[in-house]
Amino acid sequence: MTKTYAFPKREPQLPLEKLLSMNELEITKYVLEMRYLTLGQIITRFYDEGRVEESVRKLLNLQILKCKDETLNEQSLFLATLKGFELVQAEWKDKKIPQVTKSVMPGRLNHDLLLNDLRIRFEQLNYLKQWASEQSLKEVPLFLREFQNMPDACCKKKNDKSYFLELEVAMKNAKAYRDRIETYLKVLQHPDMKGAGIEGVIFFCTDDKVVEVIKKQIPKEAKGISVMPYYKYFANKDEEPRSVTVH
Repeated sequence: MTKTYAFPKREPQLPLEKLLSMNELEITKYVLEMRYLTLGQIITRFYDEGRVEESVRKLLNLQILKCKDETLNEQSLFLATLKGFELVQAEWKDKKIPQVTKSVMPGRLNHDLLLNDLRIRFEQLNYLKQWASEQSLKEVPLFLREFQNMPDACCKKKNDKSYFLELEVAMKNAKAYRDRIETYLKVLQHPDMKGAGIEGVIFFCTDDKVVEVIKKQIPKEAKGISVMPYYKYFANKDEEPRSVTVH
């Protein structure tokens, strides 16, 4: 049975910046970085013995987050509003915050939610020192100049080594993978990439057949290109997030 959440509306009595806790600002920032999150993902990432649901209610009532569902469940999708963006940018003045995602993109929704869960899983396992989403990478002039199609993310591990991430959820033709690998091999030689400590790229694939196809496109002498199954870091395949249908 699907769990639902009823969040009654309350009118704010104080300026927004004084109404929000740091955790609520962090939730909003996370949504901006990842385009959108499901309620289940917010609860998993920011779990605090049930209080996160109250934070989400507040963010909805203050129109800092938005959701099209009147009755919420764990698959309900949340986006940040312009008001949310302005509050987050004011809090992190020295950080370029990704712009608001205006609507859900059905064609890449499942991909994006799987990527969200991968980030959350890495954080649960304490693997990450930093995660830069595709939205964040678009704010970096170097990456805009070097990539026609931006990586899905760039993560810095605890050992300070960084890697681009690509999430593959559907089979493409071999040439598409070969071209993408050639782009990475070129970009990774850029002095600024080496100066940033970026060691390579990891392709995560939800289909084992895609793993094998990509591996065959990697030149034997190439360094810094890795391919692995998406579910490697989950206890079992059943832990993989379910896709969400947009109505």
